[in-house]
Amino acid sequence: MKENLVIIPTYNERENIEDIIRAVFLLSERFEILIIDDNSPDGTAEIVKSLQEEYSGQLHIIERLGKLGLGTAYIEGFKYALKHNYEYIFEMDADFSHNPLDLLELLKACKKPDIQLTIGSRYKTGVNVVNWPMGRVLMSYMASKYVKFITGLPVYDATAGFICYHRSILETIKLEEIKFIGYAFQIEMKFTAWKYGFGIEEVPIIFTDRSKGVSKMSKKIFKEAIFGVIQMKIKSWFKKYKPASELKTRQNATA
Repeated sequence: MKENLVIIPTYNERENIEDIIRAVFLLSERFEILIIDDNSPDGTAEIVKSLQEEYSGQLHIIERLGKLGLGTAYIEGFKYALKHNYEYIFEMDADFSHNPLDLLELLKACKKPDIQLTIGSRYKTGVNVVNWPMGRVLMSYMASKYVKFITGLPVYDATAGFICYHRSILETIKLEEIKFIGYAFQIEMKFTAWKYGFGIEEVPIIFTDRSKGVSKMSKKIFKEAIFGVIQMKIKSWFKKYKPASELKTRQNATA
């Protein structure tokens, strides 16, 4: 069993991609990286491929034909991770809004016996966001409050995109049934894991907005999250979720 895979979707991240790759590989734990590039016209994929010889066996890339959505990128990455037998699978942005050092904290928390999902949380201990305009902070914060109210999901940061999954979650969830592609994708994955009974822990982080490149955020993405939550909740009423309680001792079995 391989240990850790960090999935980083990219579109036009040439200003950040080499620095983020090197930062992850400098960590005290061994991580491998899978870049999923959506045909970036700025040459992001070429930079990644130029680094593969230096990081042979650690740096991987999937090149897609165009912008197919964040959710589909992660689903493709999850399938890759399962196929290649990684135990801990991470979601992370390329733009340093997620501090690579926090990967270590997410991993540490996810290795606890009753935890299978850890979330880098901007809101567990207040509002820990740097360089966002107040309107965007409020939109994000209230979206998580809304998700908690509608679904009961006991998470402060439902739209967070800095995640560590134990592979047991990805083996249990029917990935082809995950429908949303933007922020609603992040909510749907957390909600589904929770409904199956997996243990969740939020790890406080400081989120710092990108200093290089262009943000991919839009009001359309937030609208998908708002209306998608209602659709997701209604759908859950008609679905049976087999409890994952038997997986709580899995770390002892795989140690």
